[in-house]
Amino acid sequence: MVTREENELLCRVTGDAPMGRMLRQHYWLPAVLSVRVRKGEAPVRVKLFGRNFVAFRGKDGTVGFLDEACPHRGASLALARIDDCSLTCLFHGWKIRADGAVLDVPNEPNNPKEFAKTVKAKAYPTREGAGLIWVWLGEGDAPPAPDFEWMDLPPDQVYAAGIELKANWLQGVEATIDSSHVALLHQSWTATSSTDFGATRVNTEVAYEFEKKPYGFRAAALRTAPDGSCLARVTEFVMPYYGLIAPIFSGPQQDRTAIIAVPIDDENLIQWYIFYNPEKPVDSWRKVQRANQWPMAGGLPGDQSNNWGQNRQIMDAGNSTGFHEIVIEDFVVMVSMGPIVDRSQEYLCSADQAIVRVRRQLLDEVRGFMAGKPPKSGQSETMSYKDIRAVGGRLASASEDWRQIPR
Repeated sequence: MVTREENELLCRVTGDAPMGRMLRQHYWLPAVLSVRVRKGEAPVRVKLFGRNFVAFRGKDGTVGFLDEACPHRGASLALARIDDCSLTCLFHGWKIRADGAVLDVPNEPNNPKEFAKTVKAKAYPTREGAGLIWVWLGEGDAPPAPDFEWMDLPPDQVYAAGIELKANWLQGVEATIDSSHVALLHQSWTATSSTDFGATRVNTEVAYEFEKKPYGFRAAALRTAPDGSCLARVTEFVMPYYGLIAPIFSGPQQDRTAIIAVPIDDENLIQWYIFYNPEKPVDSWRKVQRANQWPMAGGLPGDQSNNWGQNRQIMDAGNSTGFHEIVIEDFVVMVSMGPIVDRSQEYLCSADQAIVRVRRQLLDEVRGFMAGKPPKSGQSETMSYKDIRAVGGRLASASEDWRQIPR
């Protein structure tokens, strides 16, 4: 059980909260869909960790990510004009380059060029990959940007979608790592699937096995089928907010999914989905349905006042939840918990072992950070994020080693 004090340490990310400081300093995060930040068009507001930023693409294609407040008097740079690779604040015409350099201060009467050299707007390193603009919000030298296998795939092999939800970032992480809900929350979808994913509905009891990794851990959810075989779905938890999900079909050439829970503030998050295939173009039908969606799946169909748009008529007709899209089921239950769950009041069972491990890992890492120790990362001289891939498949029996499932 998590105490209320531990829950606060896990959930709070704004201001000087230790978890927020650790995440900002040591990890890159996806901030905005690349297609929303168009060359020469209006800057896009982005809120992360309770702070306001703007993302823009100069007329030369350069991507900039700056604090929203102009360094002069705090006017919003979301209103700014776009020049070559710079923003020009409407208030007094200060011109700020994507790297934060101030190029022009037209209202300064005394040697404006020299004065401009003394001012530095806060700018943040960016990198594009998987249809997203990634940013690092720390101080000093940026760590290497994550080199997951999806980062440099061509557009026909990867796409992204995302949604803002009124829930703490940890609720997003936990929803991703929790495999035991698949056969229950998503039973209407698994019932119509002939894949291994559909077979999860046959046995809702889940046994877990784990393997520690430098970046986090692997969680194997094992279900025994009526014929004695074992269905294994292996989720990868990558510090601090990545979940790599097993494909719905067995085999190395299937489309894959990564889910990333990014904090907007203490009570809101962006849930990013990256759909990719390292071997071939992704499923074209699914891409048409989901690619570059903001908000993903059209957003929640309602709010608490109408049970988030739950349709009891389709429930009466056989739909198990009353929601029209599988990801909406995930989003609704996450939001229904409230903005920050009081985890001290939970009754966990053995199927929650992955949840317990995520919390323990994050608590260990943030406490180490508070003591001056850097947190875990999958990238080093001997380890690359490119080597991490979730897998799934059938085993002859539960005694067979799931670690041997081909990537």
